[in-house]
Amino acid sequence: MTPKPRQRFRKDDVLTVLGYALPVLGGLLGVAYVNTNYMDFINPVWAVGGGALLGWIIARVIRKTLG
Repeated sequence: MTPKPRQRFRKDDVLTVLGYALPVLGGLLGVAYVNTNYMDFINPVWAVGGGALLGWIIARVIRKTLG
């Protein structure tokens, strides 16, 4: 019996990657913000952590709407 061909990307795979990728992207955007506006922002931890938190929230909203 030959195995059934599997789809290349499943919806669960994409949602799993989004759950990891968006918080990392948010943190990277926070780092970029701190590096470009280093005199405007007092504590860089807030920018990086806030970006990661926003990325996590966006990932949760996308998972909720698609899943």
